[in-house]
Amino acid sequence: MLVKAREKQISFLFQEMDPFFEIGFRILEQEHMDQMLPYTRSHKSGREKLIFHVGGEGIARLMDEMPKFGADRRVALLYEMIYLNKKVEENGFLKKECIWYKYDNIYFNRKKDCIMTAVLPITGEFQYADDTRWYGQFEETVGHIVSGLSDEKAASIKKMVWRLRSGKMNQEEALDELGRISCKESGADFCSEQSAELKLLYSGKSGRFEFLVGDSDFLIGRNAEAADGVIPLELSRAVSRKHCLITKMNQKYFVQDLKSVNHTLVNGIMIPPYELMELENNDILSVGDIEFRVTTNKVGTKGGFR
Repeated sequence: MLVKAREKQISFLFQEMDPFFEIGFRILEQEHMDQMLPYTRSHKSGREKLIFHVGGEGIARLMDEMPKFGADRRVALLYEMIYLNKKVEENGFLKKECIWYKYDNIYFNRKKDCIMTAVLPITGEFQYADDTRWYGQFEETVGHIVSGLSDEKAASIKKMVWRLRSGKMNQEEALDELGRISCKESGADFCSEQSAELKLLYSGKSGRFEFLVGDSDFLIGRNAEAADGVIPLELSRAVSRKHCLITKMNQKYFVQDLKSVNHTLVNGIMIPPYELMELENNDILSVGDIEFRVTTNKVGTKGGFR
């Protein structure tokens, strides 16, 4: 594979045809990932060529934006990268190694508040031009991002990446670890909240936020007067005013769709209106086009979500 990076584009010329190339394309088209740069596709001498475009208003190189970011935003960027790794692999076909994590070629969308990079429809790991493998580029990019953190936090994150690389930690555990680091970095009160036993975490085009659910019913929707978890119109037009309700019964949490226009799903399964579906740790709750990762606080622990 030949790679050329210019001011407004990154092009990939594939030397050999991959029989699974078309399947990978269809999967990526269905995902609609904000972090994926727009692309055009062409054939050259019987070979596939992909050109990812990096122009557009509000899009700048990540390295140019990095000096503006404080410690909490840098941790959020790392969370976003690992969440992207997880999202790409959720289909069971593509691998995280198809994400182009070369630091010079990663961009930042100021409007959507997220990184943007090339994501390739391939099933195996590719070799970078300098013979560096995927984890080498990933670690290098992480190194640039953590340079603005304290020595202790930077060392902790680098160790986390090493554990990911060696298979001693999975991506879910890495996301939990970054969540704890983010709490310590920001000093947010919710990190030590003991009454909440369910956490809904969103990480996407408008950054990262979470809802904490306790014993009382928790309504999610756009209606600021009625909803406990408000999703503003500027974030999503697919969420109904009163979209879904989370209820605690017998120490378990259940969600029901309130006859929303764009439905409520758990792990991709649509919930019929007013039917209850249990929420469990690491479930993906889709409220319209907004995805939350579900984390439960196990009863009997000394605090902290698991």
